Amino acid sequence: MKLCNETITIYNAKLNQETGDDVYYRTVISGVSWFCEIASNVDSKGLTAANKIVIRIPVDADCGGKSYVPKLAFEQSDSPDSYFTLGEGDIIVHGIAAEHTPRPAELHEKYSEVVTILGVTDNRRSQHGKHWKVVGA
Repeated sequence: MKLCNETITIYNAKLNQETGDDVYYRTVISGVSWFCEIASNVDSKGLTAANKIVIRIPVDADCGGKSYVPKLAFEQSDSPDSYFTLGEGDIIVHGIAAEHTPRPAELHEKYSEVVTILGVTDNRRSQHGKHWKVVGA
């Protein structure tokens, strides 16, 4: 896949059953594509615009030895440090983020390019360029 020379840090949320709080597990992935475009909308309040981030993660990207699993399997896993997932509401930082179990507000305060996943398309069945397409804002 062309132009896959970026690095991201994904923070996957998993509910801690004892405390009732989300704990965020970190995965650094190298060899991805990061693209920003402006999405606009006209409504009764006028014209609004927002950044729309499209991230493409090839299946052969460097995931630090972790394996992809679907969101439900990640949430049920006893060893979430061995896996990563791509689910709505999870957080992605452009670049390498150092925090291992942060609060989302900390990430937004410290890093300029932080997105929340809005949707994921699994394109691993395509004949060429197998990847996940992640859209966030």
